[in-house]
Amino acid sequence: MEEISWKKIENKISAGQAHLLTTKILKDFPYENTGNEFKIPPWSNILQLSNVISILVFYLFFRYWSIKVKRHLWKEIVGFRQYRLQNLTVSLIHSVISAACALHFAYFYTEAMFEQPMHWYQHWATYGLLFSLGYFFHDMQDVLQNENSFITIKFTLLHHLSSSFAFVTAITSRKFVPFAYCALIMETNSIFLHIRALMTLSKSSSKHYIFYKFNQVINVITFVGCRFGIQAWQIYWVYKHHNSMHLFFALFGYIGGIVFYIINGILFLRIIAVDGMLGNFGYKHVHKYREDNDSAEKST
Repeated sequence: MEEISWKKIENKISAGQAHLLTTKILKDFPYENTGNEFKIPPWSNILQLSNVISILVFYLFFRYWSIKVKRHLWKEIVGFRQYRLQNLTVSLIHSVISAACALHFAYFYTEAMFEQPMHWYQHWATYGLLFSLGYFFHDMQDVLQNENSFITIKFTLLHHLSSSFAFVTAITSRKFVPFAYCALIMETNSIFLHIRALMTLSKSSSKHYIFYKFNQVINVITFVGCRFGIQAWQIYWVYKHHNSMHLFFALFGYIGGIVFYIINGILFLRIIAVDGMLGNFGYKHVHKYREDNDSAEKST
């Protein structure tokens, strides 16, 4: 029997012969001939027991680390600043693990991420997305219970709910899982964003000045590459392939990508203004935007 490949699958689909791609032919190939890319996702499938258990386990994982952090870290700092530092520490844990998973996927499944981000599917890959869903539920609970800044609450809920919707869409449609992992590459930049915020809030930036300045530079580089670069590629990919999917997926890709591009653009300008990279113009706006900047930075 002729060996299957992505090129042959694409040729069958473009020729209207997708029905010939039977399970017998596909075998263990990471492609499901369901046509789900042309259907509205069955979002209720996220309530399947395996998904619910996974989300609950990951949620409890972050609750556990939140308790450990609150018991042992930042005890020398009191008041609301202590809560913010502890919350950011847990966010850093999520960013490190998620970024590692995303970069691992990008390295070992490069073709899936950048050439077949819609069709490639393996069930094990959904656990990386379920992991982030568990974190989002934990963090939303933590913020709603303890945060006193409406701006932070607003940005956090906007980011977590929209990201959760995107991940649930990928999990339940069994399409666009590599596309979701591509978005998780942005967590690489979040590592340096969170370190920057932790050092600023703990007032340790002057004590570790060289490391702080180094982190500033890496933060800007990864922001441009892992946020602007990834989002630009995702919007372009949707534009190039919008005829090969349901209108819902195309609109979601366009609108979601553009909205977050704008949000990240505003956040980027505020960060480089606070860091003194915009000269006198930046310094004039530092005090005006400092609280908003820390709030937006927390939500990423």
